[in-house]
Amino acid sequence: MLFNSLHFLIFFPIVWIGFQNAGKAKSILILLASFYFYMAWNYYFIALLTFSILVDYFAAISISQLEKDDPKRKLYLLLSLVVNLGFLGYFKYTNFVLGIWNDIGFTDFRFPVYSIILPVGISFYTFQSMSYTIDVYRGNLPARKSLLELSLYVSFFPQLVAGPIVRATTFFRDMENPLAVDGAVLRSSFALILLGFTKKVVFADNLAICVDAAYRNPQGLGTVDTWIAVLAFMWQIYFDFSGYTDIAIGVARLFGYQFDRNFFFPFNVTSISEHWSRWHISFTTWIRDYIFIPLGGSRGSEWLISRNIFITFLFGGIWHGAGLHYIVWGIWHSIMLITERQYAKTAVRTFLNEKIGFPYLVVCRFFTIFCIAVGLPFFRSDTLTSAWIQLQRMFQADKIFLEPIEFAGYAKLILLLFITAQIFESYSLKKMLSQKFSFSIFLLVNFVLLVCFAVREAKNFIYFAF
Repeated sequence: MLFNSLHFLIFFPIVWIGFQNAGKAKSILILLASFYFYMAWNYYFIALLTFSILVDYFAAISISQLEKDDPKRKLYLLLSLVVNLGFLGYFKYTNFVLGIWNDIGFTDFRFPVYSIILPVGISFYTFQSMSYTIDVYRGNLPARKSLLELSLYVSFFPQLVAGPIVRATTFFRDMENPLAVDGAVLRSSFALILLGFTKKVVFADNLAICVDAAYRNPQGLGTVDTWIAVLAFMWQIYFDFSGYTDIAIGVARLFGYQFDRNFFFPFNVTSISEHWSRWHISFTTWIRDYIFIPLGGSRGSEWLISRNIFITFLFGGIWHGAGLHYIVWGIWHSIMLITERQYAKTAVRTFLNEKIGFPYLVVCRFFTIFCIAVGLPFFRSDTLTSAWIQLQRMFQADKIFLEPIEFAGYAKLILLLFITAQIFESYSLKKMLSQKFSFSIFLLVNFVLLVCFAVREAKNFIYFAF
């Protein structure tokens, strides 16, 4: 079920009103609603979700009943990891791995391409469920004795199919002590949901027109048009994904759950590390806590730290999709982070930062956007070949002044977005809602944008594919 669909606009008010009157059956109601939400896409895969929940419930309970030094605890943890990663691997990576085998050609035998439907949200709910089992194993939280409570944690519909990836400690904290929903919360949640819809159907879906046209024919674009399309995709995926999480966070708050912010102006930054501290925060903190730190984190020699960064972002690339282009994208970001880490220790960086000041920071902002943009063709393209074609177009000097510039109108919008991001970073939504006048302006602007510029056809959110 899409947030930006009539189905959801009918489903959500009914569930919320029922929740207000459900008494002690609130958790049951939300669980049934969450299952319905997921089954609206493909009801067969509810069995997969349910099985994953049952395995993790059994594994966590078994781990909690054993002494910390009992080797069986690792076996139960391994059960959880194998089942979750096994499902993820089969549905997401089977054809990719078999395709690599076919390309290498160790033997004359060739695997066929199997028709495997990727269950929507599997990358998100498997990671969320695994983190619960891992935290129980580490002793960070007790195992839940209630299967209902664990089921609700894994399948809670606002963040089920595209995040944010919610930690069990956060979810169970609010389950045990539900947050009040008063007039101020209703207003702020509604504003966040409205903002999410505006991001998605006004900005992301309109930018998609430019992006989709560019990727249908990358060979036919000049350098300027290619750069416009790449920057348009940069903003499209931000508005698409942050719009989804805004809606998810706003809806969850209306049921008494407070999820952490998942985006914070990720392009208004002066370094790649700062970008990743502001982009898809629930995912970056997940790979930090469950991959980077267990590998050794920032401890040890520079070589080991660089290795840990490389492995972590290689994993991040693979998590996003089954394709060599995603792997290259992950490696590109790992190289940038490793290079940035080494540069930060140099006397040149210290001198420029202290003596040049603001102009140096401006250059850093442009250079960071440049580095992010160079990696985007590998993220957006369907194949490594098409990504390489677009990357060549970005730096093809003889195509710079190809006329006419097809996407000139989008260039103006992109420039406006960068400028407004600089302005609005200092203004939180809470500040905008603090006064009736600013709140009225906020509502008016969003409604005008939705009425005048919204793309009417409901389009999938980009991260549904992951």
